[in-house]
Amino acid sequence: MTDHEKLPQELCRVKKAVKALIKQNPGGITYPEICNRLQQESIFMGTYRNLLSMTSSVLRLLVEEGTVLCRGEGAAKIFLYAGNQSSR
Repeated sequence: MTDHEKLPQELCRVKKAVKALIKQNPGGITYPEICNRLQQESIFMGTYRNLLSMTSSVLRLLVEEGTVLCRGEGAAKIFLYAGNQSSR
């Protein structure tokens, strides 16, 4: 299997891992925290630059899907699982 063929599988793995991390942190989690945890837990195979790029894409996708909520701006931006939010 070529690297190009592995990309969709890796993206799916990262998406599941990111969603799980956000669910585990009901108070919210930042983009850098997500990347650090993915790297520490060896969930992602590849360069850190690829991890940053893929995580950013996954977060954008999850927000667009409505699965994840984004609060704040810039470095203070946190991501929350939409299922954790009651009538806020």
